[in-house]
Amino acid sequence: MGKIAGTKKKLIAAGCSVAAAAVLLLLVLYVYDLKEIKVTGNELVPEDVIIENYTGGLFGRNKLIVLIKDKLGAFDELPFVREHEILFDGNAGMTIRIYEKALVACFYYMGEYAFFDKDGMILETGKEAKDSIPCIEGVSFKSFTMNAKIDVDNEEQIKMILNISELIKHYSLKVQKVSFDNNSEVTLNCGDIVILLGKREMYDQQIASVSDVLKKAEKKKLKGTIDLRTYEKGDRIIFKGHK
Repeated sequence: MGKIAGTKKKLIAAGCSVAAAAVLLLLVLYVYDLKEIKVTGNELVPEDVIIENYTGGLFGRNKLIVLIKDKLGAFDELPFVREHEILFDGNAGMTIRIYEKALVACFYYMGEYAFFDKDGMILETGKEAKDSIPCIEGVSFKSFTMNAKIDVDNEEQIKMILNISELIKHYSLKVQKVSFDNNSEVTLNCGDIVILLGKREMYDQQIASVSDVLKKAEKKKLKGTIDLRTYEKGDRIIFKGHK
């Protein structure tokens, strides 16, 4: 009898422990249930895709689960997302702040425009160009694959393409076309203004120095050419206008 009574007490105690754990779990799930989720900073990635990535799965819409996953780096990487930040408003509100990879240029190949970021990763394709994204011309592209680096016949042109594209983005220049001739000399077409850059590995000094001149010329609606093929730091920039 004593053994049976002891066994019953152990079963009851175990049952109470399980019940208490279940109640605690339900309480945690209820208290930390995320009832309001906001997404900011996204332009290329749809909001529903972001929410599913960061709150999907069993108990995914729970503050504690999200915190643990974030600390462990357990979220999947999204193609256009450079990094993310998760902010909580109490126990029931959360904002997912997205920092997307910026498109810097594109090229036209086999009937499609392929848009890439500053690292040369192709992030988007489409049948039409974008007004704010310069198009690369005069370069022979072998092929393109989504989420892979651009692939060109002339390897030395890759560094030139990425350097120029990032500088155009950085200085917010209105460049429609970046052209390479047979000698890999570069020309920028900025509406009615043409900028001759020549052939170099890096174009930082040239584009930095011409950015203000270009913006002033565009504001005055001037037409002409800026020749920077032999430009060195400190040189005078000459704008040759034409009708």
